[in-house]
Amino acid sequence: MARIRHLAILTEDVDRLVNFYTVSFGLKVVEGVGTATYLTDGHLNLAIIPIGPERKIEGDHLQEGINHLGFEVESVDALVPICSEAGASDDVTKRPPNREAEYRVHDPDGN
Repeated sequence: MARIRHLAILTEDVDRLVNFYTVSFGLKVVEGVGTATYLTDGHLNLAIIPIGPERKIEGDHLQEGINHLGFEVESVDALVPICSEAGASDDVTKRPPNREAEYRVHDPDGN
């Protein structure tokens, strides 16, 4: 079974959001990979990602706000046909090598 690993938010001001979520909700900063600052409630991580580096890779169309959900799965190969049959809006694709995540797929609504 897959599990949600994190929710990612893009922002111009990482420190402001980290402060908000740690002060308001008591989240703790934890070790992470890449440019994101990872916060946790002990069950789920919140990745606060600076939008500037993301725009250099993905393009200027990126906006601040919730960007993606990260799932941990046992087998990407097994997931490919399942996503297709369930109505994914695109194929499961390999991410560039400089990315923390391995693969990307969009749900039927494009999320």
